[in-house]
Amino acid sequence: MKIEQIISPDGYISDIPGKIDGTDILQARFSFLDISDYIRGAIQEEKPFIFSGRSGNAQIGIKTDLLSPQTVPLIDGLDVHLDGKLENLNPLLGDALKFFKIGDEIGRLVIMDPELRIHDVRHYLHKRLFVGRENDKGHYDGFEIQQETDPLTGKDSDYILVDLEPYQYCFEPGALNDSSVNNVINKGRLGLAKIRSRTSLVLDQVMLKPGDLFIGAIKISLGDIYGIIDAVTLPEGQGIVHLPARVLDPFRTFRDRQVELYHFGKTAVPLSRIQIRIRFFRAKNPLTVPLIKNKVKDGYRLFDLLTNSEVSNLFQFVDDASLGMILNKNNFIQIARAIDPHGQAQLEIIKNAVLESTVRKPRQSLVKAGNGEFTKTLEKLSVLGGINSRVFISDTFPSPEVIDALRISGVRTFLINTGNPSFGDDYVKKMIRLTHAIASDCEFLRYDAETDKLYTFYHGCFIEPDDRERFDVVRYWFAFYGSHTKEADNQLTIDLINKLALKFGIEMGIVHGGGPGLMKEANDLARQHNIMSVGIAIDLEGERQLSLTTCDGLIKYQEGLRLARQDHLQKLSNLPIVNTGGYGSAEELSITITSMKLHENPLAPVILLDPDNLWADMEAQITAIAKNSYGPLFIPNLVKPCRNADDALDELLEFSRDPDAWYRKNHIPENSVQTARDKSSRIRKETLYLKDVEVFDRPNARLCR
Repeated sequence: MKIEQIISPDGYISDIPGKIDGTDILQARFSFLDISDYIRGAIQEEKPFIFSGRSGNAQIGIKTDLLSPQTVPLIDGLDVHLDGKLENLNPLLGDALKFFKIGDEIGRLVIMDPELRIHDVRHYLHKRLFVGRENDKGHYDGFEIQQETDPLTGKDSDYILVDLEPYQYCFEPGALNDSSVNNVINKGRLGLAKIRSRTSLVLDQVMLKPGDLFIGAIKISLGDIYGIIDAVTLPEGQGIVHLPARVLDPFRTFRDRQVELYHFGKTAVPLSRIQIRIRFFRAKNPLTVPLIKNKVKDGYRLFDLLTNSEVSNLFQFVDDASLGMILNKNNFIQIARAIDPHGQAQLEIIKNAVLESTVRKPRQSLVKAGNGEFTKTLEKLSVLGGINSRVFISDTFPSPEVIDALRISGVRTFLINTGNPSFGDDYVKKMIRLTHAIASDCEFLRYDAETDKLYTFYHGCFIEPDDRERFDVVRYWFAFYGSHTKEADNQLTIDLINKLALKFGIEMGIVHGGGPGLMKEANDLARQHNIMSVGIAIDLEGERQLSLTTCDGLIKYQEGLRLARQDHLQKLSNLPIVNTGGYGSAEELSITITSMKLHENPLAPVILLDPDNLWADMEAQITAIAKNSYGPLFIPNLVKPCRNADDALDELLEFSRDPDAWYRKNHIPENSVQTARDKSSRIRKETLYLKDVEVFDRPNARLCR
């Protein structure tokens, strides 16, 4: 069976005759340009169809509908016209219909082709489609599979009923004004966050009353099929209607999907009784990537969809004179560079470019690009969902002000064509926050043309997307400090890494300074053992210290940010190893000990690989500080000089197998241990947004084997 595209591109308002006599309902004509042969043919064959309104409009209570139940689409060459109407169901909006004008995007035509309907949804529920709340791995509740007889085919066909989630979106009356309402109508869902708030509720304690508008959500993720929400909700006969934003797009519907309900009936109904009915239809899949459950569940991102060569091809279309380019589905818009790129005018140019990128352009605009591969790439990107659907492309990382202007305007994915740039401390922290904070969820991508690799920013460093899972399983991050000079003997460190790798395996990761000497030795060994290696480098080319480019994860700080770089290294690592080194290593050792004294690092053995007693005076000084009460008495007990790799391995294994026993043996006060666990965990989660932080609060039985 040939699978057609059953949904048209967005239509627009082509005519507004005015309000229907005696009502506040606005009559309008909706037009859809360059409609496919299949959709026009299906209309002529009188196959069932719906008009699905724009979701942003529905989410403020604007109902778009056919002019009457008998209204049918009118075919005019390649275009289709539909007589419709708009109705405001939200009394808080006032006369919102006055903001609609000719040219506004309004929604899509949907052909509910019975020949493309999915009759048995169980295969899709298991393989591709996730519905409801996960109560166990791979098991979901909050939905029911029901069956009906399709009136057009006579076949028994499944549909699903989905429960509402226990929260809703409430409008903030103080934030509603003409400007904010008009912003939603023009820009869609991007303006919604400014006028409403999410609040939890107990479903069986809240009634949906006649005349009420309810904005809530269901949980559903789709693979390569369409879901069409029915206008009628359960319980039937109560007059509760789902507003016309009723299409669940393949790949672009991820987990929480908002629903908009209005009660036209006469009897209040508990929200716990209301269920949303969804039917499913096959979709034309533009992708070549496989369906993967966690991708379907969490959403496809740019690096899931494109090969590196396709990413490289995108940069060919960035105008050298522009600030960058915005991709939005099939549109690409250059952002003009202002005379003063740091002024307010540049920010206004960005906002205007983002708005222009939302306007559907004729297909001919793609032909003018003169690159068939580029057109195919844009088709792939059309399935990017939600906040990841717009991409900013440039040759340089934008300023923080430009990032904010783009982000507020709805651009959350940043794709930059650059080698190995250096960053300021504030910039790194901003990227961490915007990438991992729930409210932001940005994506920073770096393409390195020299190596033909694409990297994504993840918990403070750039790594290849496939390495995120390797990063997440690391429990013990060993920080290796030592000299970058050729004079230093790194053989002891090499022996230790080889031994550690055999014992700790994939739970082990290496953090280092991302430079030459010991850092390169440790990085090369990590790669040999398939151990995650993260380099936190600094721009020291003037000191003849070139940064490594072969680390699994890498971030480089600007010159002069030595302490910021060291702070980053401290917060990622939890087991410090100090080799023979110079002034920098001595500073790193002191910072490590001070961080433990302040309980900013989890308390752990500080291993000194010291075959030649280089650090003997340092040990004596630490002991003298403690004896004179200039510092905690337990600090010298953490410092463990080791003359060979076996001694260091034994110390680390004893500690990791049973941290509490090791603390007691070394007279580390219990209150200091617990304070360090609590404080270091909180700091790491707040700074790097790490989910699982190892603070040595449980034994590792695997290491005992």
